[in-house]
Amino acid sequence: MSQIARARARPPVVLAPPRRRVQWQAALLLTLLIPAASLGSFALAGTAGARGPIVPAMITLMICLAGGALVLRGLAPGRYPHARLGLCNVITLSRAAGIAVMAGLIAAPGALSGPEALGWALVALSALVLTLDLADGWAARRSGLNSTFGARFDVESDVAFAVVLAVLAWQADKAGVWFLTLGALRPAFLMSSLIWPWLSGALPDAMWRKTVAAVQMIAQVVLLAPVVTPPASEVLAALLLAGVALSFAVDIRALHARRDVVHGV
Repeated sequence: MSQIARARARPPVVLAPPRRRVQWQAALLLTLLIPAASLGSFALAGTAGARGPIVPAMITLMICLAGGALVLRGLAPGRYPHARLGLCNVITLSRAAGIAVMAGLIAAPGALSGPEALGWALVALSALVLTLDLADGWAARRSGLNSTFGARFDVESDVAFAVVLAVLAWQADKAGVWFLTLGALRPAFLMSSLIWPWLSGALPDAMWRKTVAAVQMIAQVVLLAPVVTPPASEVLAALLLAGVALSFAVDIRALHARRDVVHGV
């Protein structure tokens, strides 16, 4: 057989896409975001007169390290379908770092309600995180890098954002301890699905659900504004909690109605 014939007989060599490169891209970004988030938490707590700003910084650092490990695991070959990280995931990672900064400030309650409270600086940080939340979905659709990982990362970041904002509002004396229920709704829903599997069923996209989520986050940011004080802040918090609880009730009812078809209950 001639060399030309042999060459034609050989099967074509198909190179696997460099999917592990995505993990390296994320790791490089994390090496920048994690120190920046820790320093940001330290600086904000110190500016607000916290006695031990190192504590918020360390909490932010631990949250970032744990979250970063989960992100790298989610981007492993076979889990993430694309060969590049993409702007959408860069935005979501940056948003998560901002949420970690805010979570660290929970350890410095004086930074929220004291005479040197962060006030509008905290509102600005929250608004920035909220803006990034709007941008990452747009970037994913524009680049075609939609993925199960990206959607899950976005949802869990939203949950963390809601929990942190609820705790900060309580510490800032905007509402009573009952307002923490807002942040507990989603975790409670997920835990309940372990007992009642039909709660883990898929729900169709609905504009009203997206609207409720957007209004919830916007209202929680507004609640942190220094000009929003009791009793107005308590009324806003109560309306917000009632609206979100109602949306969960509607979804639970829909899932319950479909349980026979989906799970054969």
